[in-house]
Amino acid sequence: MIDSRVQLVLKPENAEGQVVKVAMEQDWELRVMGNRKADVFINVFLTDDEAEVRYTEDPLTGIPFVTIRGAGCAEIAELFRPACVLREFPEALALLQRETDRDQQLLAIGAAANTAPEQPVAELVEAFRALAANPDPGIRQAVVIATGCRPWPELVEIVRGLSERDEVEHVRANARLLLEGLAGQR
Repeated sequence: MIDSRVQLVLKPENAEGQVVKVAMEQDWELRVMGNRKADVFINVFLTDDEAEVRYTEDPLTGIPFVTIRGAGCAEIAELFRPACVLREFPEALALLQRETDRDQQLLAIGAAANTAPEQPVAELVEAFRALAANPDPGIRQAVVIATGCRPWPELVEIVRGLSERDEVEHVRANARLLLEGLAGQR
C-alpha cells in the first residue's frame, strides 16, 4: 500500500552506481532494469516491505533522482543519505544564483525546484523572477517546467506573466498548459 512519497535529488557523478549499491546491500528485487536507449532511464526496485524505489535520470534537466513510494519511505530514504552524493536545496540555490553558463543554469533551475522545501522561499522566487526575464527562451521555458515541481503561488504568478506576455509562442503555450493543469488539481 502506498502511503507516502520521498524524492531525493542526486548529483550526476556515478548516481546510478550509488543507488544500485544500496539496493544490492539491502537485497531489494530489481523489478525494472533501465534501458539506456529509451527516452527516460529508469530502474525500479521493490523492497522487502513492498515499497517502490525508482531511480530516474531526467533527460530534460540531466538530474538523476530517487523516488520512494510506500510504507516506511522516510526510513528507506535514510539509507541513501550516507551512500549517495545528494544535491541539497541551499547548494542548488547558490548554484542558481551564481551560474551564468546556460547549461549549468538549466541544471540549477531544475535542481533548485526539485530540492526546494514545500513552503515558498523568497530567494528562489526572486531568482526565478529574474530568469523569467532572461533573453533565452530555453531558460524561460525551464522556469515554467520547474514551477510544475513547486507550484508556489508566487511562482505561478511568474508563469502567468509568461503565458500572457512571453515573446515566444511555445513558452506562452507551455505556460498556459501548466496553468491549466494546476487549475485542474484544485
